[in-house]
Amino acid sequence: MNTISLMFGLVILTVTASILAPMTASGQLKRNTAVGIKTRHTLSSDEAWLAAHRHAAPTLRMTAWIGWVLLAIAAVLCFMQKFPWALTVTAVGFCLSLLLLLVAGFRANKIAKQYPSS
Repeated sequence: MNTISLMFGLVILTVTASILAPMTASGQLKRNTAVGIKTRHTLSSDEAWLAAHRHAAPTLRMTAWIGWVLLAIAAVLCFMQKFPWALTVTAVGFCLSLLLLLVAGFRANKIAKQYPSS
């Protein structure tokens, strides 16, 4: 896997987190089966969905922020022709983004379990 492919993957994760973070924090993202943190518990009711996503919003914001910073660092390293370092920074960013998205999902699911199904 080359640096550009991994950077593209990190861009996708970062853009997704950047779009979802404000939508989840404000409650704009209504319960659906296409976009959002979808588990049996988060989909069980509108209240569970909103609470879970509001709880996940700070982690999504952090994911986006870290992704943009590490992408910028990796881009600078590419321009400096430090490709092994750019690959390392990008790989760390990709793995960290995936980890944070999983954490957001687990936390959201835990909150959603507290709400009754509708």
